[in-house]
Amino acid sequence: MDIIYYECKKAFTSPILIALLLLFASYNILLIVSTSDRREELKVANQLAGKYGVGITDDSMNQFREDLQHDLVKLNEITRTDYSEAELDFFTELQLKEKYYEMANDIDNRYDQIDWEQIGESQINMYRFSGSAADTMKNEYIKLSLRFEEMKDNDEHKMWFFAGDPYKMHSFLFRTIFGHVIFESLIIIALAAALITNYEFENRTHLVAYTTTRGRRLMRDKLAASLLTATTVSVFILILTLGTYFAVFDYSHLWGSSISSALNWEYKLPYVSWWNISFSAFLIWSILLVYASMMLFTAIIFSISIFVKNNYFTFFIFAVFFAVALLLPGFIPASTNLIFIAGYNLSQLVMNPHMFLMGNSSGAMMFKNYEWITICAWTIIVVALSYISLRRFRKQDIH
Repeated sequence: MDIIYYECKKAFTSPILIALLLLFASYNILLIVSTSDRREELKVANQLAGKYGVGITDDSMNQFREDLQHDLVKLNEITRTDYSEAELDFFTELQLKEKYYEMANDIDNRYDQIDWEQIGESQINMYRFSGSAADTMKNEYIKLSLRFEEMKDNDEHKMWFFAGDPYKMHSFLFRTIFGHVIFESLIIIALAAALITNYEFENRTHLVAYTTTRGRRLMRDKLAASLLTATTVSVFILILTLGTYFAVFDYSHLWGSSISSALNWEYKLPYVSWWNISFSAFLIWSILLVYASMMLFTAIIFSISIFVKNNYFTFFIFAVFFAVALLLPGFIPASTNLIFIAGYNLSQLVMNPHMFLMGNSSGAMMFKNYEWITICAWTIIVVALSYISLRRFRKQDIH
């Protein structure tokens, strides 16, 4: 453990890595605080869930309508020319409540107009899928259509949440905030893992450190130290960023709301998860998926470092690997299922955290078990790659 501690210390005493960690953390806090002007309006959704329950039912809607009528009577009683700040806040809150009531009342009508099989056909034509790829897409959209009907039967989508239009809180948290966390963590992890692995070669002490049999086994400690450092960095950024986010935006009555809530509808199509998942469960799964991805990326960076033995080359090669994996499906003919198989990679996975576990995504990511298959497959690949790298290092000439 002492060896692993001292290996980790090399990263955490690096001025560049410390500066980057503080810079990224400060930027994330500033990004969240700069959008805090919306939190007063966002409180309305939380109030509705707290007062009427998180589910949108006939009884809760009837009670909501009665309360709105009572508020309208109160509004008509306010006849003065000059209004107090409390009265102006009341006007704003009443307007927002009416908007939420209209949105909730229109859920069935909007969802009845959605035909996922027809949407699938348009997607196939748009991306020019043919052959086995087109057949696979059709089958997936049939499954999604069945899941959509199941969701409607269970009223999973009838739950209070922040209005997707205009607030787009799902995208802000899981695309913008998580996106920043992912890329910031990757940058620091790549630099830290390369520094730990190549430290002796960069400082010309490798002939002393690795000339003994025990010295060669030191590389296993470096792998453990890299993983531990990556864990610390990821957890630090996640806790600080998400802690700030939930301190600014109140979700106290919305933790149990479905991530597929109709009110969470932000763009052309609503979010439809493959499973009945609450917001809190989706958040936990997202954190776990990001963490697992960071660990796998760390092991990949470690393996690259063993081969190239240079911090800058390691970072560059990893960046190329990430970009190639991300772009790879675009170079495969749209007539074969290989285009989907190529999408089962870590770069594709972490690029769209807001679409984790969602059926209404695109490409391979819309498949029901995409996330689990990707993580499991790449765990096997990375374990094999790390094993090969360590065996090669034990036998290679380090002079």
